[in-house]
Amino acid sequence: MTSLKRKDFRLRMLLGLGQTAQVYLAEAPDGQKVALKLPRKEVRQDPRLAERFAREVSLSLSLKHPHLIQGLHGVPFSEEAFLALEYLEEGTLEERLLKGPLNQEEAMRALLQVGQALLFLHEKGFLHQDVKPSNVFVGDGVYKLGDLGTVRPLAEASLEYAGSPHYLAPELFLGAKPSPKSDAYSFGVMAYELLTGRRPFRGETPEALRNAHLLLPPP
Repeated sequence: MTSLKRKDFRLRMLLGLGQTAQVYLAEAPDGQKVALKLPRKEVRQDPRLAERFAREVSLSLSLKHPHLIQGLHGVPFSEEAFLALEYLEEGTLEERLLKGPLNQEEAMRALLQVGQALLFLHEKGFLHQDVKPSNVFVGDGVYKLGDLGTVRPLAEASLEYAGSPHYLAPELFLGAKPSPKSDAYSFGVMAYELLTGRRPFRGETPEALRNAHLLLPPP
């Protein structure tokens, strides 16, 4: 999928450490800053997880929209698997929210741009399944939806890839199949959080959070 290899990128600093991958700020041979995603050894060696990473590489490189984080280079399989992604300097919306809620103008700009990306995915027959502030990246007034590791064709949508409990649609807690409506619900939860600085439903345990989404009226 690319003529570049993993070793061609110069690592600058660790950006994030997840269960399946490490993400570094790196420099491409032409000097461009990228977010370099490196799957963990156990991911590379597990056929199911390796296939999942390969799918993320493929989707990131093929799905093109101004408000989706763009895949730049990638190798889907092997010990040298990697994904180089567009890097935005200002981090994520989750990090931005640490300073407090967004003003109305900024929130509307973010939601409009992310909403366009989400609508694009739906029109192409895909679900994102994990819309939340930590998956929205920020740079100079531009907002982009990222982390396509949970993206699936609508026909293949599964609770296995459903998103984070704080943003999960009520029907998914009951075992329903993810749909564009469940993506829209997550988007709505995020919208509330951007404007108020807090999530609409909270719970100290997974069960309490589930009950809040299912039983409490929206704030």
